[in-house]
Amino acid sequence: MTFLEKLEHIFDRCLSLFMAIACVMLSLVTLSVCLDVVLRYFFDRPQVWVIELSEYSLLYITFLVIAWVLKSEGHVTVDILMAFLSPKGRSICSAISFLVCLLVAIVLTVYGSRVTWAHFSKGIYNPTILEIPKGAIILIIPIGGITLLIQSIRGMLVSLRSLRSNPQRVDSVQRRTTSQV
Repeated sequence: MTFLEKLEHIFDRCLSLFMAIACVMLSLVTLSVCLDVVLRYFFDRPQVWVIELSEYSLLYITFLVIAWVLKSEGHVTVDILMAFLSPKGRSICSAISFLVCLLVAIVLTVYGSRVTWAHFSKGIYNPTILEIPKGAIILIIPIGGITLLIQSIRGMLVSLRSLRSNPQRVDSVQRRTTSQV
């Protein structure tokens, strides 16, 4: 196993770990909201922290799984358009979409890092019940941006490699694997 393959393996494991953390967070949010509903309507004892924690969790869940969804090709695509394109055209569209994704990831990473650092250095707190430092809340944005950036580069490289190789062969392999599922 080469050094690059080891890095890819570690990155894939990190994406899987982030996905598992997001699943746990989503389960806890669901349970806490259900508990809050029961406590509010049956015992008149709402928990004031549930809504705030749910909001933060949804932000974290989104940025924890963004690169995993891209890797597993779970983002929205316009299949009707892609069906009319040649294999080369599909590879070009794929490379362009990964490029756009890469640009978005750069913006998220750069500006997310700047804003997060500014919030940490100034000691800005969120003026709510929990009073969590705002930097800790938005720290996930540059982290998610970095994972999205890496996965976008990986996806673009695969698309560009398929352009250089025989696109018909790649397309027939993709059709076979899709039909087997």
